Amino acid sequence: MIEGSFEFKGLLESILYGSGSSQLSVPPRVPPAVADYSNPFILKLHGFWSESSGELCMVGTGSALLQEGTLLTPVAVLKLYNIKTSNSITTLITGTLESLSPSNDNNYFETISILMPPQLNYKFTIVSGDSVDEISSESQFEENFPIDSVLQGRSFCSKFTSLVFRNVFNLQYTGCRSSKKCLPGDGVIANLPCSISLSAINCTDVLKRVRIFLKFDVKHSRHDKRFDPSTTLIGEGIWDDKKNQLHFLLCRFLDIENSWSNAHVGDCTTGLSLRFPTIWSIKETSIIMGKIWTNKTEDDSGYFENIVFRSTENHMHALPDLKYEYTEHYRVRNLCPEKKLGRNRKRRYPSPNSIGMKFNMLVESSEGRTGWGSANALTVNSQLYIHARLSFASIRDDFSKPTRWEPQGRANISYRIDIKWHTPPKLTDEDNASIVPDEKMEITAEGIYDADTGGLCMIGCRKLDQPLGNASIDCGILLNFQFAPVKGLENGGYIRGEIKSIREKSDLLYFDHLDVSSVAYNREQARHTIWTMDLEIALVVISQTLVCLSVRSQLYHSKRHPNRLPFTSLVMLVILALGQLSPLVLNYEALFYHKNDQGTVLFQTGGWLKANEVIIRITSMVAFLLYFRILQQAFSSRSKDGNGKGLRFAEEMTLLVTLPLYVSGAIIVLLVDRANYKRDIVLLPISPVDYWQRSTLDDLKSYAGLISDGFLLPQILFNIFSNSRANALRPSFYIGTSLVRLLPHVYDLYCDHSYVEYKGTFIYANPAENFFSTVWDVIIPIGVLLFAAIIYLQQQFGGCCIVPKRFRWSESYENIPMVSES
Repeated sequence: MIEGSFEFKGLLESILYGSGSSQLSVPPRVPPAVADYSNPFILKLHGFWSESSGELCMVGTGSALLQEGTLLTPVAVLKLYNIKTSNSITTLITGTLESLSPSNDNNYFETISILMPPQLNYKFTIVSGDSVDEISSESQFEENFPIDSVLQGRSFCSKFTSLVFRNVFNLQYTGCRSSKKCLPGDGVIANLPCSISLSAINCTDVLKRVRIFLKFDVKHSRHDKRFDPSTTLIGEGIWDDKKNQLHFLLCRFLDIENSWSNAHVGDCTTGLSLRFPTIWSIKETSIIMGKIWTNKTEDDSGYFENIVFRSTENHMHALPDLKYEYTEHYRVRNLCPEKKLGRNRKRRYPSPNSIGMKFNMLVESSEGRTGWGSANALTVNSQLYIHARLSFASIRDDFSKPTRWEPQGRANISYRIDIKWHTPPKLTDEDNASIVPDEKMEITAEGIYDADTGGLCMIGCRKLDQPLGNASIDCGILLNFQFAPVKGLENGGYIRGEIKSIREKSDLLYFDHLDVSSVAYNREQARHTIWTMDLEIALVVISQTLVCLSVRSQLYHSKRHPNRLPFTSLVMLVILALGQLSPLVLNYEALFYHKNDQGTVLFQTGGWLKANEVIIRITSMVAFLLYFRILQQAFSSRSKDGNGKGLRFAEEMTLLVTLPLYVSGAIIVLLVDRANYKRDIVLLPISPVDYWQRSTLDDLKSYAGLISDGFLLPQILFNIFSNSRANALRPSFYIGTSLVRLLPHVYDLYCDHSYVEYKGTFIYANPAENFFSTVWDVIIPIGVLLFAAIIYLQQQFGGCCIVPKRFRWSESYENIPMVSES
């Protein structure tokens, strides 16, 4: 007998999710402290272990903190049995965790049954080198990767843990009928699981053997680790060097209906084979395939038909020696005729191995459903499609390649296309649910890409989540895409295409055609984007520097002529100061880069953008402080000026006019149809498509930019209400600031919008900070120049010089003393 103590940590996680190889279950009625798995449940136990009987008994106290802050201190006894005698797959360690608190106590919890496979001195008993042929009798000789190609220098356990035991496998029932059971044990057709997941208990590299749990699940998830012995099998596996397969013999948990005290493992008649195919095809693109079968005969109890499974996560880089076999040559030749190249149609299109062959797309069905998807090239001719990660260096290296036209010819190509729908289907009484595309559409396609015309034509097969009859795949799909030329703006700079069914409309697998569009990426557009970003960064720095110089000149003007300072509109200064403050408050660096966890990727430009970001932030802060200083001086000068009452009246009238005007404009902006402001901005081909719909915040920020453009309006109104002739604003100030406000619109009007603008490249003329369009780019500069001209006239001839005499203020308001030029 050995006495000791230990800390039983993570019990709650073990109970609900399983910790390591321990698998436990919670009875129906459990107090919140135990049932809430977000709270830690810790037991400190001490007791004894009997070596002769293999029993462990420990008593102790625990602690559990509820979410509302209540601390519970349960007292419990832990009993484990068969610890010593359990060393094979057919034996289990069982036990209980019982509460010693009264049933009416808050610390009481119902008895928890414990069930775990043995770990100490475990022996593989049902699989061995001699039993491989017997276990693999149902598997067939197929061309699979040998163990060395699968491991790629890694250990057996390490490779299979990352490749197999972290994957989810979709199930396909080959001959399941309502009159027969379809799963080991008590599986019936009414509640068939759709996937399985494997988890390793222990593994040995030398013998290439592994012990696993196999869990049947009705959901596609590898994160749900709750243990249910009725849907879980336990087994041992061994690698077969002859067939290059991993074979398992699986057993069931028995006698678990009422209590786990007598639970044991038996009925080891279920086999599983797992292989790594060397060849992909249009109908098969899984890196891992397998089969589950039973050794029982059809008349035996527990017999079930064979089950085929395939991996859901298929990355070609996991097995770089994969080959692709083109099987649709005949149909491709008939449905994809070769286009003749005209004499004057010699344009350069992306080469088959270029990064431009991988793209994201917007998909719209004829029923009005929209979604986004991605098209990833798998192979080009007999080679895997290899693309380099986009970076500034790779782009610039690509620029050095010759740009003259050369014939490239046609190439065999294969694709994987994934589509996710945003909107649900619209069904009519005549529609059948089976013909409507699923929420997720997976298509594998192969065909021909003509690099001289930019045409891509393929035959596709889509996977069916809910097979119709014996059909689990639909290969009656035709895909046509037209790429944009590398240089030029044909097709609007977009990849456009169509996905349609070539079946009869009466066929259950028929679906209406899908229109596809995507922003094309090419070298010319990347060159233009980089050049534009460099230019816009320089323009922003120049503009901010000009703002600081203009404000500094106004401070100098106020210092030389302090008697003119009271005649500066406070509303105007507040607008200018807030205009500099808002980029600092609204996270200005979001213009330059995005976090990877949001799925956005911008050019990797090193410290160039960040260095300019720092400069811009510094100049914005300096400009804000200068504006704030002028505002402080103007406000202080009002109290010292003898005309404080009249100036206060003029300022209040200015605010009374501008505030309702600004509020009304904001309401109008929010009421305008958002569709007028929608702009599709697609990210680089290495990222998911991001279609940007303007938000309310975007609209308000743009409207705030419009108010900043008209910053002279409060000063004009102030001059009218005060009939001031004072040169309160220095020409270099209001002319320089006006130039800063109108130049982005002139730039936006002048620059070439035909190239693709990626999200994150809007640095100078940012549509999220102002209204930019052909109309606004004309109206706003005219308005800015008009306001500057009005200020000049008012400072020369008086504030009311622009107001007709019949509408001017009465004489009593005109008697506010004016400041002369002297």
